[in-house]
Amino acid sequence: MMKFLALFLCFSPFFLSAEGKGPNFVWIVSEDNSKHYLKLFDERGTETPNIAKLAENGLIFSRAFSNAPVCSVARTTLATGCYAPRIGTHYHRRSKLAEMPEGLKMFAAYLRDAGYYTTNNSKKDYNAVEGTGVWDESSGKADWRNRPKPEQSFFHMQSHGESHEGRLHFSEEQYKTQKTETDPATTPLQEYFPDTDLFRYTAAKYRDDHKKIDNIVGKTVEKLREDGLLEDTFIFYFGDHGGVLPRSKGYIYESGVHVPLVVRVPEKWKHLVDAQRGDTVNGFVSFIDFGPTLLKLAGLEVPKQMDGVPFLGNGVSMDEVNKRDTVFSHADRFDEKYDMVRAVRIGKWKYIRNYQPFYPDGLQNNYRYKMLAYQEWRTLFKERKLGSSQRLFFEAKQVEALYDLESDPDEVNNLAGESAHQDRLMAMRETLQEKVKSLPDLGFFPESVLYDEAMNNPVEFGRKNRDRIAQMLEAADLALQSYEEIEESLEEALGSSDPMIRYWAANTCTSLGEAASDMVEKAETLLKDENLLVRVKTAEFLAEVKQQDPRSTFTEVLNTTQNPVEALITLNSVVYLQDHGAISYPLDPANLKMKVDDGEVYRRIAYLNGNPNPPKPGKKKKKKG
Repeated sequence: MMKFLALFLCFSPFFLSAEGKGPNFVWIVSEDNSKHYLKLFDERGTETPNIAKLAENGLIFSRAFSNAPVCSVARTTLATGCYAPRIGTHYHRRSKLAEMPEGLKMFAAYLRDAGYYTTNNSKKDYNAVEGTGVWDESSGKADWRNRPKPEQSFFHMQSHGESHEGRLHFSEEQYKTQKTETDPATTPLQEYFPDTDLFRYTAAKYRDDHKKIDNIVGKTVEKLREDGLLEDTFIFYFGDHGGVLPRSKGYIYESGVHVPLVVRVPEKWKHLVDAQRGDTVNGFVSFIDFGPTLLKLAGLEVPKQMDGVPFLGNGVSMDEVNKRDTVFSHADRFDEKYDMVRAVRIGKWKYIRNYQPFYPDGLQNNYRYKMLAYQEWRTLFKERKLGSSQRLFFEAKQVEALYDLESDPDEVNNLAGESAHQDRLMAMRETLQEKVKSLPDLGFFPESVLYDEAMNNPVEFGRKNRDRIAQMLEAADLALQSYEEIEESLEEALGSSDPMIRYWAANTCTSLGEAASDMVEKAETLLKDENLLVRVKTAEFLAEVKQQDPRSTFTEVLNTTQNPVEALITLNSVVYLQDHGAISYPLDPANLKMKVDDGEVYRRIAYLNGNPNPPKPGKKKKKKG
């Protein structure tokens, strides 16, 4: 009998009320919403009185982060409690679903197993296989009111698209005829934006959208009050990632990952929180922590496979939470646009590592450029009408960046090259290097390799290739040194027996640009490499240093490959060199006889044909995240 009781306590909620039920949880999620647009978090934001009322009866988290700046990656991180580059869910949109780590379920399934009624209304957008038993209901009609027994504890998640990027895809006519509630003339702009009527209108309209979200928060709170559940329910309000004015969603800057988070603490369960209502928590929390936090509040064990650590719950010290000062973030593919960026923030300092720095932030992404503000920004760049901070978006990035976020909240003053900050730069660089090796970070493999070899068990694939990933990192990080220091190592990497080392060595050559011109002859031998992407990366380098026209290589690869992701990676290089290369090399789509034609490939081809947003014949248009 005693053994049975011990087993029961181990696997059952152990912070239950006298009635034998745990706290309820409601997540109110606003899409595409960084902290910068709510006055509660940033003086440049708009008033959100209903969210402010949540804070009066709960906690403001001033340092909350989405680990990725885009929907599907961020939401999968929330659902799994795992870093996306470790479990193969880091690409938006996924080319293939990743299997969950062995023995792990999405966190809501553990709540459901413990007796919770779990509902989602209604967005999922996962990059991992959901598995069974996660939701009692996930639909536009899902509601805690549908639970079979009124005394049953529940977890309800609801997402709201009123602040989504698509709301800013207004037409020229709408811009000219539809007024905003917020006055554009007094609406502040970030330093990196051109100060134009269109940008001010866009920024004002976006703030209007936040007022709509605030009204939804108020209605949801009132609904809980009507049901007599308000003081029995933890309410989390947060944005699902940053956005969505240009240079936010899809980018690893604070505007892309620093989200608003308010947690209303119910009177009945305030003993589970080591803080007073109305407090501000300055410790760093991120999406990997959200699921573990709910499990902790419910009195459940947090699975060891999760990367996150609870920030609320019985035994969680708020003093300890407030000492947390580090967050890791990542950005990879967004729709058809590739890049690979990793970042670590420690306190007020932000370190960004651009593994493909030659790709400018402003590289074409069809969905982004539906926004008139994006289009105007690019036009002004081409017309040479932008200031130095405003041009950065369309220029090659530095290999690494260091920002002081207190003095430079818009991240436009890169301190990486200043002698006064070299000790900090080196320390943060080492922190990031250790992080990506420890995961290990699957982003060092081209997505096409993961597509072919890894998605049935990405975590095991990473374990088996841990040493190889460290070697790829070493080849990539040759770009951090001067050419004279790494010439011999770079030549050796170009001749490696491992195609992935050759791939990263060619990428490093492009990162170094003209400084690596001595490698042209060695690189030319790789234009017929057995690995198609090594050919692509080599052609990219040779074009960058104005030595060869890459189009014959690109055309041959595109007409040869049967892997749609390999084709998409190649097309990323095509568009980059056409639009941003030292010499423009427009590729004639008429020369392509491709064997693949998935949705993302189609978008790239459509752009090359001068029509970036046509509906695809015979197929439903994908909803954007």
